[in-house]
Amino acid sequence: MKNEFDDLIEMHEYAWRLIIRGTVDKKSPARHPTLGTSGLFGMPELRTVVLRQADKMAANLEVHTDFKSRKIEELKVNPKVGLHIWFPKNKLQVRFKAVSEMKTGKTLRKKWDKVPHNSRISYGTLPDPGTSIPTPFSYKKPANFERFCVIKVKIEEMDLTHLGTRHTRALFTRESKWSGTWLAP
Repeated sequence: MKNEFDDLIEMHEYAWRLIIRGTVDKKSPARHPTLGTSGLFGMPELRTVVLRQADKMAANLEVHTDFKSRKIEELKVNPKVGLHIWFPKNKLQVRFKAVSEMKTGKTLRKKWDKVPHNSRISYGTLPDPGTSIPTPFSYKKPANFERFCVIKVKIEEMDLTHLGTRHTRALFTRESKWSGTWLAP
């Protein structure tokens, strides 16, 4: 029986197949990773985001956000991020250490055009996301291209932990190509 978790190359390939699936399968756990940033006041900040693209060779992930969200201010101060995905069926934890880059403006028009109309309301909340409001629905959700922001995440490390009968763990880094090493789980 083949075991994806006792061979470094196969473990890495398997994890990437699961991650890439999250860009097209709304039921995949990779569709909604947790993004961690350094908060403005020194505390960690975690939130669920939607994975829009994943490129193994370039070691990039992509998520979208409202440019007025607090995470943008946090990333301006410190662009380093962590991402976490848990695949319960596969008993696989994926953790990324990465550096983010934010993009806005006219060059994103083609990406914006691909955002479903019912999802565009995520970019333009009034008042700005995180602002105190007097009642639960004291806000508006107009779609606003000017607030559409793409966060490209350049992966520096990928830590995979499989929690099977015998746990395995591997750390992968990428300079010119991916390389991995086993770690004690």
